Amino acid sequence: MSVRISNNTLEVFNPATGEDITSLHMTSLPELDSIFNTAKKAAESYNYSSFYRRQKLTTQFRKGIVQHMDEFIETICSETGKKPVEGLMEVFISLEHLNQSSQHIYEALGKRPRRVGILKTRKAWVEYEAMGVAGIISPWNYPLILTVSPLVEALLAGNTVILKPSEQTPLTTELLKKVWDEATGRPELFQPVYGVGELGSALVTSPQTDVICFTGSTAVGRKIAEACAPLFKPVILELGGKDPMIILEDANIDRSVEAAIFGGFSNAGQTCISVERIFTHEKIYPEIVEKLSEEIQKTSSGEGDSPIGAISVEMTMEKIRQQINDAKNSSEVIEGCGSSGWFIAPTLVVNPPSEAKILQEETFGPVMTIHPFKSNEEAIELANKTGYGLSASIFGKNKKQIKFISRRIHAGVVSINDVLTHYGIADLPFGGMGLSGIGKVHGREGLRAFSRQKGYMSNRISIKSEFWWYKRGKKFAQVLRKWIKWKYS
Repeated sequence: MSVRISNNTLEVFNPATGEDITSLHMTSLPELDSIFNTAKKAAESYNYSSFYRRQKLTTQFRKGIVQHMDEFIETICSETGKKPVEGLMEVFISLEHLNQSSQHIYEALGKRPRRVGILKTRKAWVEYEAMGVAGIISPWNYPLILTVSPLVEALLAGNTVILKPSEQTPLTTELLKKVWDEATGRPELFQPVYGVGELGSALVTSPQTDVICFTGSTAVGRKIAEACAPLFKPVILELGGKDPMIILEDANIDRSVEAAIFGGFSNAGQTCISVERIFTHEKIYPEIVEKLSEEIQKTSSGEGDSPIGAISVEMTMEKIRQQINDAKNSSEVIEGCGSSGWFIAPTLVVNPPSEAKILQEETFGPVMTIHPFKSNEEAIELANKTGYGLSASIFGKNKKQIKFISRRIHAGVVSINDVLTHYGIADLPFGGMGLSGIGKVHGREGLRAFSRQKGYMSNRISIKSEFWWYKRGKKFAQVLRKWIKWKYS
């Protein structure tokens, strides 16, 4: 862990250096009850606030983050072991999502008319209303963007928010709260809580929360879904991935290799949408393996100028090492340079057997596997084998071939001749299928995920009695029979 827990305190340290940073008081269950009451009371008015008011708060929040940009970068890097450029990218993507989500609010949540069919004397429409209090549980690997994204969508949809960050990285959320309070003057709308699994469970199972959004492991996501099911509480679950990258025979090899290096090793592979499995057409497989091997052996993880940072959580580090050691028993393993401590060298495992641990579990580290395939059908079968379905990428030039494969891959998003970039497109819905979760964030879909859809109908003209009411029922039935034969036959 990158945090030590003692006496109801989170003691946070830098996983890259081992340096102690600070300590943070853990929220007690009695304190949580008070926070629930505050959120519920604030929701009584904020749930019905205007879009303009919500936009204004979001704009103030965004400007506050910009003013504290350097502080955010320093905080992110210190509690995760990221490189400064990765911290900067988190700030940038977060601001882009704040900006775009705010612009989508009228389009996504505004009143929309619906057709009334034959009932011309009626009018019908749909409105999107806040659910009430949103409970959000965010992860440690991207403590800013994966917190800001659901937070702003829930707030723009009109909900008050209680947010529990990962106990591994609480300091970015603490800074977010400080900025929110200073920028908006509305502390009751966004309240963070700090703690471990017990606190998260209380947030999930409480009747005081009306929707739960969780980003994290599939195992925990399944438990959350099971806990919410008896309550009929809606959930948004963004879970693990084992993303495939398919390189077709006509692909640009140099671009494919560079994309794999970035897609697999960015943030030390601690990205739910990182490239974990590469499938290459057999005709170019030897060349891809050779070029990837050359690039990996020139790449390093460590402090200073090394492009790859630390592993943020000790348990994850041990799991990665176990997978690599297991792979060495049956496969060729190519490694770059890695410093001692909480760093793992970038690694490529060449064509491991299907029963290898590295193919059965999400790795979440700077490790990729590579495999040859003969046909489109085989590539699709290999890509869909794990049960995960978060995202995927395809590299090639034949549009017909790419379309054939992409439609058959089980994934929430497919990138063509690119990797990871899709997450930065704030209007593109994001979320997986299968073991990778349910529901969507981002875009209109993200705002609507935190809303209840309600239908409305009213009369354009009011008369004393409708034709199908009891007094005219028999005559209406006779006319209706004739109408049906004329209209629908």
